[in-house]
Amino acid sequence: MKTGLVLAICGLGCVAGLDTPSVLLKQAADSLLQAPFMQHLQQYDVNQGLSRIEIPSPEDLIIRRLQGELAKRVDDNWQSLNEPQRWAIMETKDPDKQILKSFEKIKMKATDLEKEIDVEAMENVLNNLSLPTEDMVTWVRYWDDLRKKVGQIAQLYNYFRGYIEKPEAANENTLKDFATSVTQSSVQDRSLQNMLDMFHYTVCPTETPAKPLFPYLHSLTSKAGQHLCSMNQSPHQLVYNLYNIIALTEIKGYAMLQFSYMMLRIYEKGNFSVESDAAKEKFEQQATEKMNSIKLVLPTMSREFMRCDPPKHKQGETYLEITKLLQGYIENEVDMNDRMTCKSTCSAYTFAESKSCYKDLFCAKQPKCNGRIFDCQFFHADAWVCMAGDGDKRRYDWVEYEDGTLLGDKGTCVNKIKVDSWWRWIFWHCSYCLCKCDEVTEDSDRFWSLQPAQADTSTNKIVTGVRFVKRGKIVYPQIEQATAMPEGGIDETTRTWVEPQPIAYTDVRNLTKNTGSVFTMSYEQRAMDMDTLTAPEGHVLTGVKLRNIGGHLNLEIQVTPMEFTAGNVVSDRSTWIANDNTPATDKPRSLVPIIMPDVPTKFSGLNTVDTTTDQFIQFDASSAHKDVSQTTVPFIDAQPVAPQPATWLAGAGLYHKGRGGFGGFCWIQSVHL
Repeated sequence: MKTGLVLAICGLGCVAGLDTPSVLLKQAADSLLQAPFMQHLQQYDVNQGLSRIEIPSPEDLIIRRLQGELAKRVDDNWQSLNEPQRWAIMETKDPDKQILKSFEKIKMKATDLEKEIDVEAMENVLNNLSLPTEDMVTWVRYWDDLRKKVGQIAQLYNYFRGYIEKPEAANENTLKDFATSVTQSSVQDRSLQNMLDMFHYTVCPTETPAKPLFPYLHSLTSKAGQHLCSMNQSPHQLVYNLYNIIALTEIKGYAMLQFSYMMLRIYEKGNFSVESDAAKEKFEQQATEKMNSIKLVLPTMSREFMRCDPPKHKQGETYLEITKLLQGYIENEVDMNDRMTCKSTCSAYTFAESKSCYKDLFCAKQPKCNGRIFDCQFFHADAWVCMAGDGDKRRYDWVEYEDGTLLGDKGTCVNKIKVDSWWRWIFWHCSYCLCKCDEVTEDSDRFWSLQPAQADTSTNKIVTGVRFVKRGKIVYPQIEQATAMPEGGIDETTRTWVEPQPIAYTDVRNLTKNTGSVFTMSYEQRAMDMDTLTAPEGHVLTGVKLRNIGGHLNLEIQVTPMEFTAGNVVSDRSTWIANDNTPATDKPRSLVPIIMPDVPTKFSGLNTVDTTTDQFIQFDASSAHKDVSQTTVPFIDAQPVAPQPATWLAGAGLYHKGRGGFGGFCWIQSVHL
């Protein structure tokens, strides 16, 4: 229910605007130095400008409020015990049970926070970080020690929680035994205060070479880099949630310690005011040290969430394809000019059309390119051409020239045709060229929807996930939406993927004419801009769409103001933002070339992000040497990018990921607040 979402491959992404948790943690830590836990919870400030966007305060951190509420509860309970008039009233109404019930609200909020964080999922992530062997050994040892200390406090808290839930079952002897064991254990290491001290020194050690938890985890996630894509949340969200668990463990321990001193006071085992004050001072000091530790690293943590490559690629599920945009096509130069001459070379035909079929040679044995022909090249005069069995996708499986040059992966062939160039008279060589065919056909899927994908802000929905889907021949951006809740929360039960509004068409010619709703890729228009778009402060992501800017597919995002405390979407204030830079602007975009690409799914390793903002990639045919230029690359990653748990998003981005020698994927990436 917190923040986090990023998407990428040739895809969409989400990005956060204001780094809210980082900023608020810093403000909260600074405020603790001035008035630890005891200042009045402030009212929320509202910007007095035109937008009147609510500005969150440090008190918006749930853990910060819980610390303050516990401190107030403890202070109020001790006043009831110390002031004669209040004690006289309490003494007549089972004071131990009244004290016990006073912690009910703290218990409920702690439970809610644990559910929100999804402790089990986060623990699973930390158990399975993808790290180098040496780092992994050290981390496992450190993490096991920390979990042990958390578990010790949690074990005691389970008893305490049971007493709160069923106070009638907790008699004097039970509560007295619990309080005694917590505060006066015969084994020093088993006293709760000692547990809390050891727990704190593990998180924030005072001596080297011990590793402070948050800087240590920051260094590990930085090393792991993109290997952290399996986390289902960004490194920023992971560390922030871990901090909440650390702070919550501390709150539980402190609550039990103060409760125990109160019980011993009620049962006349001593005064315990001095011990209570000492515990309070230590709690404030240690909580502040932990908050200071995380506030130093959290602003530098990556807020991007990306999906790993799937264990097995599956077309239509994990990836999508643009098909037959530019495809390898063998044509003799005699058929590419009106005079049917052979006076040029293949490289001279950078743009041509198929004009004839000379003597019904090879041209009569393959489907003609009825579109335009580009970028011809010559390999050798004579070849064996293996015609593809699946003509809907490929023209050729492989080509082997007589000089030994092989294009594609040679295998068995059912339909192998001999193709020989020839000499006309003595001077002119009529060469067979390998070119690229740009032809709009019924089996060429090259269309992108320009229609917006928007959350239903009128019912308080916002975007919680993004992906690309293909319906018919058209690729659409699709969003997941859910109901926004107060203070960055999401109602997980409302998460649903919104089906794109279908674009009606009868044939591909009809689609090419629909320039308002459809972007048709071609040799001249096949670029996709790589960008990360960030919402202004106080806004969240409520929509995405693609647009045509100078022949490039370019991402736009819709952002909408949010009332942070209430979780309300200001639906009438939505606006679209984008990056208008082109290769011709003052800050020009740069092309990221995809060099000699093979089919992306042939790569069995881990693809890595290789683009950034203000760059672009071009869809093109695969390598002639590796695939006879039969496949359009890159592919499009279709995996959903929706962090777990869901959170408010504040942006989106388009990225490419791949490895040298392969076409890679376009993908969507998300970033949380």
